[in-house]
Amino acid sequence: MIWNRWEVESWFFDSVMEADLISAIKFGPDGKIEASVTQIIQKMESAKVHFRQQQVYMLGVLNSVIQLVQQYDLDLEEIMGWDLESMTFFDKMQKGEFSTWLYKAAEKINQAINQERDLTTRQVIQEARQYIMDHYQNPDLSVEMICRHLHMSPAYFSTLFKKETGQAYIAYLTDLRLNKAVELLNKTEDKTYVIAAKVGYPEQNYFSYVFKEIWSFTY
Repeated sequence: MIWNRWEVESWFFDSVMEADLISAIKFGPDGKIEASVTQIIQKMESAKVHFRQQQVYMLGVLNSVIQLVQQYDLDLEEIMGWDLESMTFFDKMQKGEFSTWLYKAAEKINQAINQERDLTTRQVIQEARQYIMDHYQNPDLSVEMICRHLHMSPAYFSTLFKKETGQAYIAYLTDLRLNKAVELLNKTEDKTYVIAAKVGYPEQNYFSYVFKEIWSFTY
């Protein structure tokens, strides 16, 4: 049978399917990954073409997966599960086995990306907490200041910070300042207004108000 150009190109692994697969792998969930893989395999199986043309299709999918692995600097051999230099590579890339491999590889990459993302998030929040510790005495310390330091949007930072610490930024800062104030009250003979200024409250009355509110709420 002779296939015209449109008939062959109509089932190629195109940019739309590639974008869908990459999005599913990066962000999940598992159901979306499974649906994307299923769509890819169904498209391949529905095409009545020579196995060489199937190889081209599978290589297109494979290339996208490899690029994603390299983008995140993951262990290619561990993700692929196959020896890419093996002469039996295409023997393994039969329909059923290719489907199983693609789903497993997609899951591995998704898990690795999530782990990397979680690690990066923890590192960012740790850096933010250290920045707060170093600058809590500054009465002008704000989310915007921290985000300029971290090169991050305030909205995104606020979401991450609450997720990782269990507290909103202002609550976290207030707790830190008041704990430092208690330390100074116990260890020094400083006047209240001096302690207030040392922990970031230039207005003694406001410091007293916050201190009483938090103290009465806590105890």
